[in-house]
Amino acid sequence: MPKIAIYRFLTFYIFAYDALNEPPHLHIAKEKGSKQRSAKIWLNTLKIEERGSLTEKEINLAIKLIRENQKFLIDAFFKVKEGKKVSTIKLV
Repeated sequence: MPKIAIYRFLTFYIFAYDALNEPPHLHIAKEKGSKQRSAKIWLNTLKIEERGSLTEKEINLAIKLIRENQKFLIDAFFKVKEGKKVSTIKLV
């Protein structure tokens, strides 16, 4: 489960198995709490597949951050798919 990016309280990550079988997407979760469910957003369309435990405000923030960093995040997805190492970045 490579962690791709973080922004304050949000963590953006990919399940390596998903990368092999699904189009580019990210899972997003709040950093705190182990019983939360992650949101899932498709990277090409910014469509919300699952909202998880995120509020509407947090989902909107995640979409804004993905839109602003879309090329990097898609590139990171494909690196994970190819089995390459990805460094976690801090989004601003």
